[in-house]
Amino acid sequence: MVHYVIEMKDVEKSFFLGTERINIFTDLFYQCRENSFSLIKGPSGCGKSTLIALIAGLTLVNSGSIRVFDHDLHAMNTESLAIFRSMTIGIVFQMGHLISSLTIKENILLPVVLTERDEYDYEQRANNLMKEFSLIHRKNSLPRQVSGGEFQRAAFVRALILDPPLLLVDEATSNQDQKTRQVIIDKLTELKGKKTIVVISHEPEIEPLADQTHIPIHGCLQQK
Repeated sequence: MVHYVIEMKDVEKSFFLGTERINIFTDLFYQCRENSFSLIKGPSGCGKSTLIALIAGLTLVNSGSIRVFDHDLHAMNTESLAIFRSMTIGIVFQMGHLISSLTIKENILLPVVLTERDEYDYEQRANNLMKEFSLIHRKNSLPRQVSGGEFQRAAFVRALILDPPLLLVDEATSNQDQKTRQVIIDKLTELKGKKTIVVISHEPEIEPLADQTHIPIHGCLQQK
């Protein structure tokens, strides 16, 4: 029996821009199997980042249902949703979103602190990941003191620190240097089949990794 980690059914999502209602998704249906690699691509403004935000519970649907690991996101309150997200989902945002007042290592260990786990237990994992992503020499630097590529690699490591079963990646390689692009692509290749991965990307090197490719068109997801 196929086990779907992500199940979105009859999802409608819209925003208001002033008094104008902008419809993003209408009757959206999307399923993602356990340990599969799902690629989302399409033009700017078609709803790719909104899809990631919906799966992560960072924004809620207007109607319809989203289940992630058999949890109904719409039925969870803000606190339980935050705990669930921190325990099960690693998110790499397009802009990184590191906290400016924390060092690179402190940013990476932030999910450990927020889930009230012992930082000491994750110290070696953090060091190993920083070495793998060529960040160990930047561990005591603030985000403003590192390059754009190092900034994004740190955001990727932060998403991996708790070894979450679901990884959501929003354009992590766009406008990045070749070293950053390659180290992220190599890591995604390594993780394929070991985690459920949803990636927004237009990188040709990522397409062969995908078990399924979807393009948001007119408020729906069409499989390529």
